[in-house]
Amino acid sequence: MRTKTSRDSSARAKPRQAGSIGNFDEQDDDDTQIVSALSRGLLLLDAFTRDDVSLGNAKLAERTGLSKSTVSRLAYTLAMHNYLSFDARSREYRLGTHAIMLGATALASTNVRTTALPLMRHLARGSHFNVGLGTRNDLQMMYSDTAEGDALVALRLYPGSRVPMATSAMGRAYLAAIGDVERNDILDRLRLRYDDDWGRIRKGVEDALAQWKQCGYCASIGDWQKDINGVAVPIQPLPGTPLYVLNLGGPAYALPESQLRDEFAPRLVETARQIEATLGIIPALKKVP
Repeated sequence: MRTKTSRDSSARAKPRQAGSIGNFDEQDDDDTQIVSALSRGLLLLDAFTRDDVSLGNAKLAERTGLSKSTVSRLAYTLAMHNYLSFDARSREYRLGTHAIMLGATALASTNVRTTALPLMRHLARGSHFNVGLGTRNDLQMMYSDTAEGDALVALRLYPGSRVPMATSAMGRAYLAAIGDVERNDILDRLRLRYDDDWGRIRKGVEDALAQWKQCGYCASIGDWQKDINGVAVPIQPLPGTPLYVLNLGGPAYALPESQLRDEFAPRLVETARQIEATLGIIPALKKVP
């Protein structure tokens, strides 16, 4: 997290250069697109290393090349926004909750997909059906990654494919895992799309929510498309990270409801838990078979 800063009038030392944002060089100091105060604040955050518990103003000034008075003002401002935390006893700063959450968000959004893909491919090979990973895109679910089984006739969905939230297993699992306020807001918006059919659609969602609480997964048996069956499991996110959903689906004649629930649903739940365990995520309390 490194940027090139404008020159600090009270400090002549050159900031340590361990990295940069963009391709900055000395001639970029006077770039009018750079907000110098923000650039200095980012430089201050980047002064912290993996080995630091906390740093005082003197050490921060030494590492950044900024004056102690500038460091003091920047650190105070960052602490007010919870990007730093001030320890009154030691008179030193440590990274605050917002800085930690920002890093966790960046890592998790990448690591969920890279962690999930090998497990998805293994499950797709073993089941012969499509295994997908997706997240919310407004009132739909969008696939970010897919793994194809080797069935001759399969459910062909690819990264970027979208499925409806209220009738697909992936959408229902997403609705099951989010909070009541967000869920009710989404359902209110979906109701306008289904008009007189909303009663049946809403019951399908409610049945899926009850199923998730009892079994740890949500199913769609011909509800999205009459000849498609699917099952989905949400992956518990780290704080501030997107909620992803793992699903498995295929043609109803090749993937009957009994086999979907008895054989593949437990395997999908297990795969989701493996992803969470690899990422170090502590799952929320759920009733899982």
